[in-house]
Amino acid sequence: MDIGTWAMKENIPASHNSWATRLVIKRLDGPSRGAVLPNHVVGIFSENGRVRLDIGTWAMKRNIPASHNSWATRLRIVPLNKLALGRITYGTVVGIFSKNGKFRLDIGRRAVKKEVPASHNSWATRLKIRK
Repeated sequence: MDIGTWAMKENIPASHNSWATRLVIKRLDGPSRGAVLPNHVVGIFSENGRVRLDIGTWAMKRNIPASHNSWATRLRIVPLNKLALGRITYGTVVGIFSKNGKFRLDIGRRAVKKEVPASHNSWATRLKIRK
């Protein structure tokens, strides 16, 4: 996943806070409870449950190879509730930020070509988190 302009319409500043940047991770290959761990198959949804991240060309400008490595692919998942401690758990509202802390993933029209409904299920909405 690339959150920069190679894939997205614009770079979204880390300070931008909206329904499209407040996200929830749901597990798709098992129960959606406990810690989010590498190699789980997940979907990333808006907090309101209406929209889902799609990394394919339905929503993005282009498909980005998994081998692509840049500031926009080295990401941090951060709980937005300051009381959350330890590992990220399923159901926690998170923001996904560039590792350098300057930019943020936005799944709304500001950043993507098309908002993808939460019900859409494809290779581009079923993701694995890698360390």
